[in-house]
Amino acid sequence: MKLIRTFHPIGQGAFYTERFKFSKDDFTVVYDCGSLTFREKKMEKRIKSTFPKNHSIDILFISHFHADHINGIEILAKHCKIKKVIMPLIDNQAKILVKVANLIDANFSDTRLIDNPEEIFGDITIIRIDSSEINPNFDGVSLDNPTDISKITSSTTNQSGIVFTPILVVDWFFIPFNYKHDERKKQFEDALKTYTLTFNKIDTINKIRKNKNNIIKAYNEVDGDLNENSMILYSGKNSDDHIHCFDYYQHLYLHRHFHLNFQSGCLYMGDIDLNAPNIVSDIKAKLSPLLQYIGTLQVPHHGSIHNFNISIALKSIHCAIFSYGTTNSFGHPSDRIIGDIISNSIFPHHVTEKKESIIVQCK
Repeated sequence: MKLIRTFHPIGQGAFYTERFKFSKDDFTVVYDCGSLTFREKKMEKRIKSTFPKNHSIDILFISHFHADHINGIEILAKHCKIKKVIMPLIDNQAKILVKVANLIDANFSDTRLIDNPEEIFGDITIIRIDSSEINPNFDGVSLDNPTDISKITSSTTNQSGIVFTPILVVDWFFIPFNYKHDERKKQFEDALKTYTLTFNKIDTINKIRKNKNNIIKAYNEVDGDLNENSMILYSGKNSDDHIHCFDYYQHLYLHRHFHLNFQSGCLYMGDIDLNAPNIVSDIKAKLSPLLQYIGTLQVPHHGSIHNFNISIALKSIHCAIFSYGTTNSFGHPSDRIIGDIISNSIFPHHVTEKKESIIVQCK
C-alpha cells in the first residue's frame, strides 16, 4: 500500500487529502475543503491543481459546516466525481448556530450544504454520523468487523465511532466521531434573550439578516467558537506503519526532508473544542487500541487558544499541523499552543496560504 497525505496551503481554512494505492486500485479521501483567505477563483485554481478533471474522490469527510471548511466543496463537486460524503448529523438548533456564525464571521449565506446537501452533490451516497456520548469509561472501538465502505450504496445514518475500511482486505481504517457540546449554545441563547430573540426568531438567513445587529452583540458575549458539532477522524492502521514528512521551500529552490520516521496514523480534529469536559479522556478511551499508531495531529480550529488542550499530545505524535491564514484577525495560531506543542517534543508545521508551506507525508 502506498499513501500520499497532503495538507494543502489555502490559508484560513482546511483542505486535506489522502491518496492511496492498494495493489492496482486508487483510493482518494478529502477532509474538508474551504478557505476564508482565498476568493472563489483562487480556491478553484488550488483544487484544479490538486485533482485532474473528473478525478474520483471515494470519500469526502466534512468535519463541520463553518464557511472556512466548506465553501470550496461546491467547486470540488463540480470538478471531481465524489462517490460518498460522510458528515456530522446535526439538529435544527445546531444548524441555526452555524448559519449565524457563517453570516457574521464570513458573510457566507449559502445554506444548501446544511439544509439540503443533495442540491450540491446530486444523487450520491451521504452518510451522516450521529453525535457521540461522552463516556471516558468506554472500552474502545472494536476493529473485528469493520464496515466495507464500498458496499454502502444508499444514504444512511451511522453511529459515531463506526469503523470503516476502504475494502475489507486492506488494513486501513477511517473512524469518525461526531462530538456535540452545547456550552456555548447556552451562552448564546441566554445572550439572545437580552434582545428579546430566540432561536425560532432567527432560524433562516433572512431572519438573521433582519436581526443582525443584535445577534452580533449576543454573539460577542460567547467565549470562543459558536459551533455545536465537530466530526473528528482517525485515519490509519492498527499496527506499526511508518511515514516520512516533507515540506517545500519554493523560494529557496530546495526540498527539505524531515528525517522523521513516525507512525502513519493521523487524527484530524476539525474545530473540536478539546476543553469540553472529559472530551480528551473520551477520545483516548474510544481510540485506545489505536493511540500508539497516531503520528500526526491536525491542531483544532487553526491553533485557537479556546479549542486546544495539551493532554491530547500522545507520545507517538511527532507532527502537529497548524492551518491558518497569515492575515487572519483571530490571532491564530496561539503562541501558547505553539509553545505547548514544542515543549512536548512535537514538531509544529505551519500550513498557510503560501504555496511553499505545503506539507506532504508519504510512505
